[in-house]
Amino acid sequence: MHPEVEEAFSIAAKCLQKCYSEKGILAGSVFLKEYRARDSFFACFGAMELGDFEIAKKNLELFFGQQGPKGILPLFFDKKLKPSYKMIVGKPIDATALGIIAFTEYVDKTKDLDFARQNFGSLKKAVDWLVSRDKDKDFLVEETVLGNWAESVLKYGTVLYSNACFFKAIDSFERLCILLKQKELAETASKTAISIKRKINEEFWTGAFYADWIFIQKHDYFAADGNLLAAWWEIADEEQGQMIANKIKQHQLNKWPLQTNYPAYPFWRLPLVLMPLQEYHIHNGFSWLWLGCLNAIVLDKIGWKKEARQEIRKISEIIIENKCVHDFLFEGKPVNSLFLKSEPNSAWAAGMFVKAVKEIGKSKG
Repeated sequence: MHPEVEEAFSIAAKCLQKCYSEKGILAGSVFLKEYRARDSFFACFGAMELGDFEIAKKNLELFFGQQGPKGILPLFFDKKLKPSYKMIVGKPIDATALGIIAFTEYVDKTKDLDFARQNFGSLKKAVDWLVSRDKDKDFLVEETVLGNWAESVLKYGTVLYSNACFFKAIDSFERLCILLKQKELAETASKTAISIKRKINEEFWTGAFYADWIFIQKHDYFAADGNLLAAWWEIADEEQGQMIANKIKQHQLNKWPLQTNYPAYPFWRLPLVLMPLQEYHIHNGFSWLWLGCLNAIVLDKIGWKKEARQEIRKISEIIIENKCVHDFLFEGKPVNSLFLKSEPNSAWAAGMFVKAVKEIGKSKG
């Protein structure tokens, strides 16, 4: 490991562990001291790379222990640990999908089949809830406004990011079924995952990247989140992954790893009250370290080993400069405005940095 990356890795590991709490993994230790599904499940990937399996298990127990009656997992918990399953409108798909993905990763790494058996009914309910989000039975889930992590952008319909999470959740459930010798359910999950993957490629692929979302027509903004997840989770093949990487390079989205989208969304797709403020850019041009780490993982996966290490070095420099791991940046600097501040100990970003360094470290070349 390069000395600079080693130093940044040590900082990231400490930042992540500062977010460990009694019930699971907090989103942050300064401004975001609450349990959030997305933050904590992505953080679990890093925690498990550190060998911190017990905290990952606690986090899974927290969210699956408060599963809704139809199978949905909580989106977050308030300070009194009361679960909430939705934003102002709609019920996001990714929280439940990421829970299934993180659970499978835990079982794969620990071989804790007893834990898998104890929670298999809950996992099956979560899968059934996800499938129920496909209202028109075309193997793509639909969502309403504020339906995914980029909650300041007006998107609705069939969104790439959420469908990438949907595919990976069903693919993960197949893996669990195989481990638990649930042959019929494994076969059903396999067929469903294949159909989802095929449908994403038929509907979203533009010839150079995956479109952002589909509602009435294809909205072919380049969104880094869904494109990189598609490449990581093998919805895209290697050639498609290289085209996605070229798109990021072409528009210099990795100048400060990694900007959310290209081109910018028009003003009417964002809350008008944010226009004079920095917050206007949070999901429309801000750089997010978790995306930068994901980009490095994808570059390594498609065989661009040198570029992957360059990205990790770039992120390492930012971490060392700030002596912590922020969730988002604006023009390379942490945000510190009146209404919005970057979380300096972001579990999501720190966890994904740990995951990226470990993944790239395992790779040859």
